[in-house]
Amino acid sequence: MAESGGKSAKSQATQKYQRQQRSNDPDQTRADILEAAEDQFARRGFAGTTIDSIAQKTRRSKRMIYYYFNSKAKLYVAVLENAYARIRVAEAKVNLGEDDPRQSLKNLVDFCFDFHFDHPTYVKLIVSENLNEAKYLTASSLVGELHRPILQRIDQCLRLGYQKELFHQVVTPMEIHMTLSGLCFFNVSNRATFSAIFDVDMTSAAARRARKQQILLTILGRLNTTMQGFVSDFS
Repeated sequence: MAESGGKSAKSQATQKYQRQQRSNDPDQTRADILEAAEDQFARRGFAGTTIDSIAQKTRRSKRMIYYYFNSKAKLYVAVLENAYARIRVAEAKVNLGEDDPRQSLKNLVDFCFDFHFDHPTYVKLIVSENLNEAKYLTASSLVGELHRPILQRIDQCLRLGYQKELFHQVVTPMEIHMTLSGLCFFNVSNRATFSAIFDVDMTSAAARRARKQQILLTILGRLNTTMQGFVSDFS
């Protein structure tokens, strides 16, 4: 029994030390606050979230949160920037330089759809800020810059498609990005109501594969794409 008690005390000491180490790491502390704040803002919106609720969620003091972010508004903007940066950083790893630009767009659809599906908190957060009419997002000088690379990469993909005479309708990178984002976003933001109204399962593997193909075909159709030799379905 003494040995068991000793192990328990040692385990508690180790956990206490690890918590102290996390508290003493500024980057980790900031990341923990942002994670907790994103969850709270996504659930309750800006108006319904308090610094108290964030502090309770992250087990950091209100004073520490204010030390890092100064105000609830500045914390909220940082959360938005962090959320947008997360998708853009992950998106940068998607291969849009395939020899066949149709495959590049397929890769992008695959990523975008799965990212939104796997990150419902991100979707809720963006819905919340749209209800705010992007009032707080406009305070960020970073978010606009984060989105420039994807438009440039889509532009390069489209140019290759026109050059190879695979795409026959001129479409702007912004339109492609808007269509793709909108369709992937809807699959999460409206899933509960759509599933309830039409009694459909939008979460099964088969349903997700089918929806990805529909999104891809929508984009390729807008480009008036030559489909010969290309497989559009998702395995």
